[in-house]
Amino acid sequence: MTAASQSAPRNRVAAPAPASPNPDRIAFLGAADGETGAGEPIVVQALCWPTVPEAWIGLNQAWRTLRIGRGNPSPYTPVAAGTSSWIRQCAPQLAEPFQGTSAAEESSVAALLARTPVQIAVSIHGLGRSSGATSPRTLSNCLVAYDRYLRGPLRRACTMLVCRSQSAETDRLYLKDLDQCRAQMAGATWLRDMQLQAWTDPVEPLPLELAQLAAASVMRHVLADGDRDPVFDAVSTKLTNDPFPRGWVAKTGRSSSRKRG
Repeated sequence: MTAASQSAPRNRVAAPAPASPNPDRIAFLGAADGETGAGEPIVVQALCWPTVPEAWIGLNQAWRTLRIGRGNPSPYTPVAAGTSSWIRQCAPQLAEPFQGTSAAEESSVAALLARTPVQIAVSIHGLGRSSGATSPRTLSNCLVAYDRYLRGPLRRACTMLVCRSQSAETDRLYLKDLDQCRAQMAGATWLRDMQLQAWTDPVEPLPLELAQLAAASVMRHVLADGDRDPVFDAVSTKLTNDPFPRGWVAKTGRSSSRKRG
């Protein structure tokens, strides 16, 4: 089995969310690719959105407070090659305050995630009965779950969706998928205003790293046949949908399929 593919750490410092008059109306999409021991490709997408207006601002403030509290107010510098953990590979800024404390890295980042008022919808393609059922890059499963969330009282839809820019072809596929979702989800009027931005700057917003972290943790859970870690446990508490196909059973012997409201 191979680990989920992740981009190598970049030399970057914390960045604010993309310019918007309403930061609370920005959602972030993370993605992770991997393959099973049999060579079957799996794609995980994680859509993260704020549940309170100050969620993304609070995440940045909490992160800066942690850095200063741990005596590291200087700009972020990458760790030495070959010593990077899976968390630092997909979310180096979120992990940066905990450099040198690898034993506590997962639990510390998980605690930061758990305190952030967000919810997450996850889509897995290539696992069990979902294999080959849909386009490997479709956003529909995540957006359908988000649409269900929006039916609750006093909930405003996000108007911007930010993902990590990959190849030009992949970025075009995301735009195509969003257009297809608009056609398929005609009753979701909020989708008419949703704009997709592929983030090209090497300095990524912390919420985008959080979305990448969520996708990677689910991918690790799948490839490890259900093994859990603190980050996955934190992600699980934020899920608005069950991303695992009915009947999928981890090596623990328990089905991961469970009903969510």
